[in-house]
Amino acid sequence: MTNLNQRHPQFTEVAAAYDALMSGVPYKRWVDYIEKLLRRLRASPRTVLDIACGTGNVTFALADRGYQVAGVDISEPMLSVAREKARQQGRDIPFMHGDMRTLSLPDRYDLAVCLYDSINYLLTLEDVTQAFASVHRVLHPGGLYIFDVNTIYALRADLFTQRNLDPGARVRYDWRSKYNHETRICEVVMDFWVRENGETRHFTEVHYERGYFLRELVDALTQVGFRTLAVYEAYTFHEPRLLSDRVYFVARKQRARKESDAGEMVVPCLDGI
Repeated sequence: MTNLNQRHPQFTEVAAAYDALMSGVPYKRWVDYIEKLLRRLRASPRTVLDIACGTGNVTFALADRGYQVAGVDISEPMLSVAREKARQQGRDIPFMHGDMRTLSLPDRYDLAVCLYDSINYLLTLEDVTQAFASVHRVLHPGGLYIFDVNTIYALRADLFTQRNLDPGARVRYDWRSKYNHETRICEVVMDFWVRENGETRHFTEVHYERGYFLRELVDALTQVGFRTLAVYEAYTFHEPRLLSDRVYFVARKQRARKESDAGEMVVPCLDGI
């Protein structure tokens, strides 16, 4: 067994095994839900930016639905996997390196998505606001922004403590989480054992996510020029509850600061969530 004792940055060592680790993740369901949200808004975006795209699973699923897509991520190891998959599949999809807080891209988009609690990896409200402003810049006027977050309840409820130590699995893992009630930051120590070429490689990554009150996120969106159209419990059209573990936001880049809100969805009361 190869044992790499040091802890590694988030989404570095795990990149090569990420797709095997996430083989049960319902990416198609996520894209189905995004399209339901778009139909509810009578929106027909053509170009889509997948922010924090990772190894490109959502990006490819969106491309399969006919959208013109591009992906951007801060992790070069994850992007390398995405680019290799695109090459093997003969897909002409750009996968760009970038930090969601400081996006500088050659194109503008009709829709930006940022899924799988990627926003929670931003550990200050200042960083979140900066990321929202960055997304605002890369959208066309009237463009839509759809993202999800883990709620404070989800981070507090120890949902990240998971393990799969099945000796027959190619990727085994043991995750232990610890939530700080003062900072609202959840630290997750992730041990992995990956079987490759007859050998097992062990490594550790430490991931951090911060919980945000939903009202904080709405206010940050408003501050940079978005209009929040909807806040839903994941995969539903219901208002978030205190025990909702994942929530989706839908926001629009306003065409003008004073544009009418007529006909748009009503954001629910978010007090305490």
